[in-house]
Amino acid sequence: MKRVHRKIVGGVVMCGCAVFTLYGASHIAEKAENGAVPVSITDTEEALPIIILDAGHGAST
Repeated sequence: MKRVHRKIVGGVVMCGCAVFTLYGASHIAEKAENGAVPVSITDTEEALPIIILDAGHGAST
């Protein structure tokens, strides 16, 4: 019986977290100019490019 109670409480907590996340995302979408939820905090003008250096080993040439 204790295991069933733990699973029910765990499910309620997970559902509460999901509802809270969706509630927050809807408020962000309301404030956005086109109704989209942003995927990052920084703009594309402010983001620095990422340079990946390949070790090579003859396979990349």
